[in-house]
Amino acid sequence: GKSTALLETAVSVQKRGKLPVLITTEMKFSWEHAKMMGLEVQEVVDKSTGEIRYEGNFIYVDRDHLSTIEDVAAFIADLLDEQAKGNLPIDIVFLWDSVGSIPCKQSIDSNKNNNEWAAGAYSVQFGNFINQLIIRSRKKSSKYTNSLVIVNKIWVEKPSLPMELPKMKNKGGNTFFFDASLVVTFGNVTNSGTSKIKATKDGRDVEFAKRTKISVDKNHITGVTTTGRIVATPHGFIPDTPGGIEKYKKEHRHEWLKILGSEDFDVVEEKNMEENVDDIVPDIE
Repeated sequence: GKSTALLETAVSVQKRGKLPVLITTEMKFSWEHAKMMGLEVQEVVDKSTGEIRYEGNFIYVDRDHLSTIEDVAAFIADLLDEQAKGNLPIDIVFLWDSVGSIPCKQSIDSNKNNNEWAAGAYSVQFGNFINQLIIRSRKKSSKYTNSLVIVNKIWVEKPSLPMELPKMKNKGGNTFFFDASLVVTFGNVTNSGTSKIKATKDGRDVEFAKRTKISVDKNHITGVTTTGRIVATPHGFIPDTPGGIEKYKKEHRHEWLKILGSEDFDVVEEKNMEENVDDIVPDIE
């Protein structure tokens, strides 16, 4: 659900007349998926080279141009500077996928990867700099309001004691999360917290969605957490209800006809939602 959440946000940003800035350093971005999700994109073909450019009310940049943590910070700072000068007169929402996917400049220069160097770069470039620019834009005196949305992979720290619960840790350190207003977590701590939803007909089956657990935490405020379940599809999130899935089936029946040869099919689910320990609240700090 990580990429789905990011694209859902980008689509929402466009609809609100703001500017989504897509920063993709994981090199897994799909324009077809983005269009399927509802992002307004125009394909422009260069007549001399045949190369396709994607244009619209957004800015897109990937790892071909941003290869280090410092590059990403400088890119964001440059756009905020252009906004302050009046050259970019619009609210900006930066969307970065994903934080732990690139090294810091020190790692590149020394030809050696070091997680502590990366964590230090995040702390200096974002914790002490970019995060503060984002926060300052939310003052009433600010002409524009900006936001930063990031996707990050996690890993689980094994308990040191038999009765201790596992803890979720963030790849690249926790710098972002100390300043984050909202922390959205997909899945469980002890297992994936997802289940596959498949369409099956005459022995053929196609996975078309995943049900996942989701929690939304208000950072720095103990106990303010909303939890639930949501279904992620190639077209975005849908409600985790029988009616929500049935509505999705009907809206995309022409696609089922191509894939399964029929608009009528059964829905089956592979279970893997349960947490090994009830009501675990991940300790992201």
